[in-house]
Amino acid sequence: MSKVKMKPASADRPEALSCFTLDPADDGSFKYIRYFYKQDAHRDGITDMVIAKLTPAGHKAAHHDLLLPEAASGEYMDLSYLLQRYDAMLPGSERTGYAQFTLTLPSEQPPHVGWEQVRAWVRSYFVRQERLAALMVLHLPYLAGSSNANHIHVVIPARRLSVNGFTGHARDICSDSGCHDASASWLSFQKEEGSCAK
Repeated sequence: MSKVKMKPASADRPEALSCFTLDPADDGSFKYIRYFYKQDAHRDGITDMVIAKLTPAGHKAAHHDLLLPEAASGEYMDLSYLLQRYDAMLPGSERTGYAQFTLTLPSEQPPHVGWEQVRAWVRSYFVRQERLAALMVLHLPYLAGSSNANHIHVVIPARRLSVNGFTGHARDICSDSGCHDASASWLSFQKEEGSCAK
């Protein structure tokens, strides 16, 4: 199931990111959103939307971590620096801003157990194999009085990160097929390591 949301740009306001969603598992346990632009100039960057993930519904996220490929320069450990460089370096011809994968955690399991398993998969798949930076954000909605399930957002800026900074666009990951590949990788990882979704 998929859905496209679009936010039109006015003549004096930069274009905001639109989004396309997928739910490959059809049960909400593994969801995907691709944030993209419809035009090649006068666009908002991704920084504000990504940073907003750290303060969901006005409260601080329970935990977050920024994972980098081994070749990445040390200054990219600073999330603000990483996002600002990404926005500055994204060519106008590239329409994808970033991808977000959301994994729901089991209600009967302490959140830190699922966090560590998801973190191990993200490092193995996105960071080491695909050479991408990955921001993980843990949301515990019960802290704000919500009945929504605990979940982890994995935010992937859509360019690979090397010793030379941001390089090639990761169209193979930040795409519909990339969503299904990531879902298959996650399922395979759980079978090999032991599922957090028991």
